[in-house]
Amino acid sequence: MKIAIVITGQPRQLEQGAHWFKNYVFPKGCGLEVDYFCYFWDDGTSDLRSRIENTYNPVRYHVQEYEKNINNFISHVQARNSELNDWKHVPEKFRNLHLFDVDKNHISNYSKNIWGQFFCSYKANKMLGSLDNYDIVIRTRSDVAFNNMDIAHWRSAFSNIYRNPIFDDKMFVPWLYIERGIPLFSDFAFISKPKVWHQFNSNLEEACFAIATDHKQLWYELEVSEFKHHPHWIWNKMAMHSRTNMLSFSVTWPMPFDCKLIRYPEKLEDLNFDYINQQHTKFEVENPIKS
Repeated sequence: MKIAIVITGQPRQLEQGAHWFKNYVFPKGCGLEVDYFCYFWDDGTSDLRSRIENTYNPVRYHVQEYEKNINNFISHVQARNSELNDWKHVPEKFRNLHLFDVDKNHISNYSKNIWGQFFCSYKANKMLGSLDNYDIVIRTRSDVAFNNMDIAHWRSAFSNIYRNPIFDDKMFVPWLYIERGIPLFSDFAFISKPKVWHQFNSNLEEACFAIATDHKQLWYELEVSEFKHHPHWIWNKMAMHSRTNMLSFSVTWPMPFDCKLIRYPEKLEDLNFDYINQQHTKFEVENPIKS
């Protein structure tokens, strides 16, 4: 079985994440044919490309400058919203924070950066195409660590995806539930057949533009529910636009699957999943989400 692992976004914890994947999640000789692909935003370091090659040794990768991309998006959003001039039901804080209803000189880095994960996933899909010569596509981040469960669990889960036609149009995420009336699913990993991966990502840029302009009244949901996980809400809207159906990976097939962010530049020899989990929890406690 051939697995394509697509790593996107900011190249955070690059060495640690690659080491974890290649030595603990899908080690050499695991019985699965695993290839890596990377699409990263340039972090300004002079050696990023060599680091990517030395860590993931990807079949294909690209490093993209972000500022030009986000500034083009901002210009198009502001132009479209000036034509519509309809902010009814759009909460004031989202007009400024996410929808750029402010002078360009006063747009915060947070406002710019929140859109980067969606654009990067879209651009990776555009670079790689359908990946239909693979059986499974996993899109994740460089700073995500999957629980190093026995490879038999992976093989069983992947086989189950092909076992029943009901899963043909499903994308699997680590967890999924409804919080305060808002569907919430993990964006640390997306696991699916290639066709679903391609469908979900092929119009992300168009969907981002839509919810920032013509469909911006949808942001009213966040005001009613006081929902704080704004990026997760946006991922949910991406699924709505692409008509993608979601299921929880570990609930569908009970197994010890889990994933956490590698929050600190840990020494590689110190890494184990319990430790990563503890550090992730520590970071979340010390950095609570603010509305």
